[in-house]
Amino acid sequence: MKVLLIPIAIVAFIVFIIVLGAIGLGIAFVVIAAVGKIFRLIGGAGRRVSRVGRRQRT
Repeated sequence: MKVLLIPIAIVAFIVFIIVLGAIGLGIAFVVIAAVGKIFRLIGGAGRRVSRVGRRQRT
């Protein structure tokens, strides 16, 4: 029985690491998306005004 437990433990550990990596990657994408939206809200207002100004000049 000990012979079978070692490979099963190794496979379980690898699967556990893969699952943790997938969760971490998902959280990272959520954080990046949230920060991107915040920067769009903060920086978007100033950019919109400048774009309107450029259109009126031409």
